[in-house]
Amino acid sequence: MLKKFLLFALVALPAISFAQESQKIAYVNYGDVIVAMPEYKQMTDSLKRSEAEFQAELKVLSDEYSKKLSDYIAQRDSLNQSIKTRREQELDEIRQRADNFQQYAVQKQDELQQTMSAPIQTKLQKAIDDVGRENNFLYIANSQAFLYISPSATDATPLIKRKLGL
Repeated sequence: MLKKFLLFALVALPAISFAQESQKIAYVNYGDVIVAMPEYKQMTDSLKRSEAEFQAELKVLSDEYSKKLSDYIAQRDSLNQSIKTRREQELDEIRQRADNFQQYAVQKQDELQQTMSAPIQTKLQKAIDDVGRENNFLYIANSQAFLYISPSATDATPLIKRKLGL
């Protein structure tokens, strides 16, 4: 009987130890950490500047369209058909240029955001990996992906912010 108890204890001890070790799961508020990074502020400032430049160019096209449209409306009754047709084509061309430019601007903004956010995400992922290894966490999950987090769960956000020097 004593041998069975010792055998059970020897088998159960590693299982209990493993079960306790598997409790080393932490969470991080990914969004809070990203927003606190100085690189994120630089990225948003750069994106805002770029957007303002695109908006200024769109305004130039819009103003050109509005001026030509008002000129056309004021003169259309006195114009012959061939001139009316040419001016309508000019208006369509300006509208098409504006539409194309707007699509181009959206695409360039997306590309710029992806290019600038990649190093930020890489830096944050490295900090998460380092904190995970240093604290023997099995997992560090994004807290925004959970519907419930136990009060006894480990919040790794402060550790990761410290690792990043924030």
